[in-house]
Amino acid sequence: MLSRLLSKRRFAAALALGLLLVDPATTSAAPGAEAAAKKLDAFVYKVGMDDPHRHEFQVELSFSDLPGEVTDLQLPRWNPGAYRVTEAHRNVRGMVAETASGKPIPVVKVDEITWRVSHGGQPFKVRYRVYRGSYSGIGGAFLDDEFGFFNGVYLFPYAVGHKDRPIELRVEGLPGAQVVCALPRAGGGGKAFKANDYDMLVDAPVHVGKVDTINFKAGKVQFHVALQGIGNYSDKKLSSDLAKIADTTYAIFGGDEGVPFTDYTYILHLRPGGRSGLEHRNSTAIGLEPWIFGDPAAYRKFLNTAAHEFFHAWNVKRIRPGVLGPFAYEREVHTSMLWFSEGFTSYYAWVILARAGLASEAEAMEALGEQIRRLQESPGRKLMTVEQASWEAWLRPDDGGNSYVDYYNKGMLIALALDLELRRISGGQRSLDTVMRELYGRWKNTGAGISPTELEATFVAAGGAAGGEISELFRKYVHGFDEIEFGKHLRLSGYKMDMVQETGGDLELVFAEQSDKGALIELVRQGGAGDKAGLANGDVLLAIDGLKIAGAAEAKRQIKAMAGNSRHTLTIQRGARMIERTAVPTTGGPVTYKIALDPGATYEQMVLRQAWLGYTAPAPASGNSTLRDAALKLFNQDPTIGAEPEDGSVVVVPAGGKKKKKPAAKKPAKAPAK
Repeated sequence: MLSRLLSKRRFAAALALGLLLVDPATTSAAPGAEAAAKKLDAFVYKVGMDDPHRHEFQVELSFSDLPGEVTDLQLPRWNPGAYRVTEAHRNVRGMVAETASGKPIPVVKVDEITWRVSHGGQPFKVRYRVYRGSYSGIGGAFLDDEFGFFNGVYLFPYAVGHKDRPIELRVEGLPGAQVVCALPRAGGGGKAFKANDYDMLVDAPVHVGKVDTINFKAGKVQFHVALQGIGNYSDKKLSSDLAKIADTTYAIFGGDEGVPFTDYTYILHLRPGGRSGLEHRNSTAIGLEPWIFGDPAAYRKFLNTAAHEFFHAWNVKRIRPGVLGPFAYEREVHTSMLWFSEGFTSYYAWVILARAGLASEAEAMEALGEQIRRLQESPGRKLMTVEQASWEAWLRPDDGGNSYVDYYNKGMLIALALDLELRRISGGQRSLDTVMRELYGRWKNTGAGISPTELEATFVAAGGAAGGEISELFRKYVHGFDEIEFGKHLRLSGYKMDMVQETGGDLELVFAEQSDKGALIELVRQGGAGDKAGLANGDVLLAIDGLKIAGAAEAKRQIKAMAGNSRHTLTIQRGARMIERTAVPTTGGPVTYKIALDPGATYEQMVLRQAWLGYTAPAPASGNSTLRDAALKLFNQDPTIGAEPEDGSVVVVPAGGKKKKKPAAKKPAKAPAK
């Protein structure tokens, strides 16, 4: 028994943290039941695209070995990773059912997402069409004569109670087109795929069309990059940069041994307005502008998105909140942990670009400063915790700019604080990397998700004797409303942060970046000069002091040129009305957060910075070799290697380190024969 292998104290500590290994022999189904399950045929899902100009997918599903007289087929309400209701059922039409011999059988829609098939225990098929005529991005489904693309939740219902059955997917349509999907092949000329269960099926989007394909290897993983559309990309540079992202990510989880897949697919849609990505088990779909590859800043944003979605293959797809798998598709699934699942993933995308050499130190610090600005300009940070914001992800308030805090943004900055403080507390032996490895190892051992309490306990344990300090950070930043002490945390790695306020007038308005209405006011900051003047979200600024405003850029210039405490007449359009308001700007303007290396940084801080982001620490001054040797020893050795704690503490391996095998115990000498 496990309790005999561990001391009572170690057993209790492991139990409290949810770290006990699960013995497969005690959890698997009975041998007879397992053998019976293996004999069941896979359900077969077929997709056709015979008339793409009609924007209709033709779908045929075949079911067998289903118990009972009736089976409910249910279409998901949501797509994992995209926390919003799809309403996909609105576009399903003409569903009919028949036996294997072709005899029609009843199929009745019993609610908006459920169809009931009365099959009498016989194998049966259902046929229907799904209309998808509007391209809604990489999280949806779309079909025209150029390409077809779908996330499975928009096309495929599951047999209620049987989501664990294997499924074979067969894709036909669009002559001469390639079929891109990360599912394993099942034969059939490259257009048939297999999934172990329904969750696996719908976690692999399918693209059908003519694509440019780039293949490369990074470590043991074969990568496929399918690009739909035209753009000014370089195959060599794109594959090189994505390989750097992969190698840097592997290192966080312990190298090749920490990679949970052998192939990975990027589906890239090069379309104007494309700016999003959605993670999947061993693939991602990303929308991006076609011509960003020649623009260093825009290309870096794409690489950040690619790193974010790739890191999700660990954080969310494996390390996940307990409610996110197996999925309940019939309802909204709330979790208070998206600040960790999304925010920490955003943090690591930023870290990975730095460590991989894809962002210079100046570029990385500029990006970090922008994230800090976004949070500090958000009134919602004082009204809503990141846990509540995570829970409310499904339906953000209409005035979110004033009442909601972005859990991506604040979660990323909480990750930064925890990472730096763990490095300080442990003398560089522990970090966010070691916690992520701990969580990933836990998933490999159990396959289970984690609760908010288990997550916090893992961080506190990584803090060791100073775990109370980590608990306090959770209290202030995660559960509460305390301002993040950026300057204090950044100083640990030798950085200083300066706040630079722009000069000129300020009405504290946020204009929409793109609008065909002109200078559209997206947000009026509560308590600011614009709010006091009676401006409202959704107003369009038409003129200032009788002079017409062409757009947002011109409005910003004129407002900045205003003198503090001067009076100005603003002409605005509110709905169908034209009204005037008098505004009195304040002096100042937006604050920029400048982060740079402190010239007075200590050598220990510089070494921490190097271990954190990979930016090389300068050689120490002459006569400082003792300090240098001590620092290198501190950051490159793990004093816990080879030690087996007897006090119930958790051993955490430092970044890049591996546990050494414990020496085998010597066998006692045999007693001499009598």
